[in-house]
Amino acid sequence: MFPLINNVRERRAVLLAAGLAITLTGCTGQIGDVGTGSNEMVGAGGRNISEYWPSIDVPLSQNTRMLSFEMLRSEVSRATGRSWMIAGVDQWDRNRGPLGGADYVTTFGDDLTPSQQRIVLIRKMAFQVCGDLIAAEAGAATRTVFTVVDPGAPIDVAASTTTTQITALFQRFFLTDAVDTDVADAKALLGTLAGADGKTAWRGLCAAYLGSMRFLTY
Repeated sequence: MFPLINNVRERRAVLLAAGLAITLTGCTGQIGDVGTGSNEMVGAGGRNISEYWPSIDVPLSQNTRMLSFEMLRSEVSRATGRSWMIAGVDQWDRNRGPLGGADYVTTFGDDLTPSQQRIVLIRKMAFQVCGDLIAAEAGAATRTVFTVVDPGAPIDVAASTTTTQITALFQRFFLTDAVDTDVADAKALLGTLAGADGKTAWRGLCAAYLGSMRFLTY
């Protein structure tokens, strides 16, 4: 059954290896197969450790990966043309840690997992940045972001120019074309906020886009 082996120690080693292989393969010939159908989920005694895992129906969980600190700052600047400023002071580096950025003193890698603190802070950032954007472009002769309508003018949600501006904003923020449901959602939000004035409505849409998980994750 085995090739001629003169050394007794070598013969014992071969026999031990053969016996171990037979034990592991069993009847199916697959090493480690205990009949669960998923070797990765096998626990002690061959029990499927995922048997009693709860069913999670939340679409965004700890497996979601958010943009890194530097990428978030870059994307906000790309989409709005603005930085995050309060009273003339840039807020990005002040909030590097809470936004998951490494400080290279105690942390050396970005934290990309979502957290309640980070989402709330991002909402504050979005509201501030979008407020500055609207203030800069309302009534301006030339505009970079609001190229179709003046965000300071009274808003007509049903106007074709509003639809065109929504699709332009959507493409600028998300780098993809808006579908009908995206436009309808934006119009619904604008309609809710339009009772105040155009500035408030467009600021709200801008902040909603910046603070959305669609913008913040990859």
